[in-house]
Amino acid sequence: MGLSKRLETVLRLVPPSGKTAADVGTDHGLTAAALAERELCAHVIATDLREGPLSAAEKLVRERGLAEKIELRLGDGLAPLRPKEAETVIITGMGGALMQKILREGEAVAHAAKRLILSPQSEVPQFRRFLQENGYTVRSERVVEEDGKFYFILDVSPEAGMVLSETECEYGRNVPEENFPEYIKYLQKEQKKLISILRNIAENSAGNEERILAIRHKLQLIGTVIRATEKKGRKTMGLKLGFGLMRLPRLEDGSIDVEQTAQMADLFLERGGTYFDTAFVYDGSEEAIRKALVERHPRDSYTLATKINVRVAADAEDAKAQLEKSLARTGAGYFDYYLLHAMSRNNKDRYEEYGIWDFVAQKKKEGVIRHMGFSFHDTPELLDEILTEHPEVDFVQLQINYADWENPDVQSGACYAVARKHGKQVVIMEPVKGGTLASLPEEAEAVYKALDPTASTASWAVRFAASLDGVLAVLSGMSNLAQMEDNTSYMQDFKPLSEEERAAIETVRTILASRRQIPCTACEYCVEGCPMGIRIPALFSLYNTSLRYGFAEEQKRRYKILLKRSGKASDCIRCGACEAACPQHLPIRDLLEEIAGVLE
Repeated sequence: MGLSKRLETVLRLVPPSGKTAADVGTDHGLTAAALAERELCAHVIATDLREGPLSAAEKLVRERGLAEKIELRLGDGLAPLRPKEAETVIITGMGGALMQKILREGEAVAHAAKRLILSPQSEVPQFRRFLQENGYTVRSERVVEEDGKFYFILDVSPEAGMVLSETECEYGRNVPEENFPEYIKYLQKEQKKLISILRNIAENSAGNEERILAIRHKLQLIGTVIRATEKKGRKTMGLKLGFGLMRLPRLEDGSIDVEQTAQMADLFLERGGTYFDTAFVYDGSEEAIRKALVERHPRDSYTLATKINVRVAADAEDAKAQLEKSLARTGAGYFDYYLLHAMSRNNKDRYEEYGIWDFVAQKKKEGVIRHMGFSFHDTPELLDEILTEHPEVDFVQLQINYADWENPDVQSGACYAVARKHGKQVVIMEPVKGGTLASLPEEAEAVYKALDPTASTASWAVRFAASLDGVLAVLSGMSNLAQMEDNTSYMQDFKPLSEEERAAIETVRTILASRRQIPCTACEYCVEGCPMGIRIPALFSLYNTSLRYGFAEEQKRRYKILLKRSGKASDCIRCGACEAACPQHLPIRDLLEEIAGVLE
């Protein structure tokens, strides 16, 4: 039996790798079982007032082999627990009044916990007021629609000091950006309900004057919240599409085409885009975006992300100096998103040794950085380790596309699951796999064309990524105005994938899995360190075309043309510099040898 959307949201708020969590009112034990199976805590105490539901929970625990991880206790509310026994306390599925009673009677246990995750099913404004008056602080709230009803899920700390405004008391506090669409839908439903009530009683206004005034006041409050949320959503979220600045258009002399980049930026903003992504090591990108964007548009009309990279730094001070250089190059004044670049097992220790985590956290306090995160290229186990060590992270940038979702070398799906387990928003890179999912074998193209003859092949890949929960932005490294036109055309009125469309992607995934390809994303990290001047991604791209369509003489002709600006595959001296820099961990030396044997 799967968990409901509401309980999945509850689980995402549980701090990972804790010692003990308490599931109060466990009912059939589904939440407790998920806590244990997903290793969100080492030990779970599941309580219930009634013997029947506890027996059902016991059966589930036994069937799933979780008896050593889950302890079942019979009792009312928090009474079965001792103070400090549970770090996290979860209470869901009860009315607000009953939840108040449980917290009041179990005050010692509740205030000894580190976090409470509470989802009252009724009387939510009164419940928020109770929390404020009894020494709790609501860190954030989530809104979930389930079976036509909206539920609030409150992430609460047992610390005094919260002061709720009237609006916050009525309609929520600190709803995260990723939850805005559902939150606005809830607010609009409440607004519609109030308008309907007002119309009904206005016909018999005599004696209802005070009630009419109260409803009008609530409509003013809710209207203010809707407008503020929509405005913030447009600024911070906009399209789910992000403009990746790694592959900007270039002129014949190799410099970035700033004029075309400016046209692309204008169209992106015009259609609701806000998220621009660059990096210290993207050659010329930071300077280009200053000319194309920063000097031409108001600073509050977009968000800008860049990255710090220890791989190109001589020492800690050199690494930290990258921030000031990036600020100077872009002229942005501050960065909305700042990332530790290309985190992997190969460089994790250096980020620690150089003190980059503390440096970035301090710059966030100073306001130079608004949100901190890291881009990641490694295993889900390492990702879990990093997020456990650094809960201060706001978001994670992951390589996610449908071709790599179950790929054992990339593990897109597993890495995404880890990020969401830790409650982190996700920025998605390489949704089109470096462009390889924009041009598919004829058999695969036919699957998509049968459903939508007008949709570009790339749009399927981007929509797959954007349909995932908790996605802040899906980056597309657009290289010309035509690509910007296409991507924004279908992302303007984004619609998540339907079941039929998901099935089509599964079919295409199966087709691609049967055809060998080199999973290079053309990041070019391997190129700068190659002593023989081999343009490795360009060779791989040509070879992939050959693998897909056959080794005709045309491919050898193109290879000879490519060699005018690249070393030959056979020039490789197997020094290994390329493999050390490759985020995909490809056996580049062996692949170059293979290419030489076929195309030379």
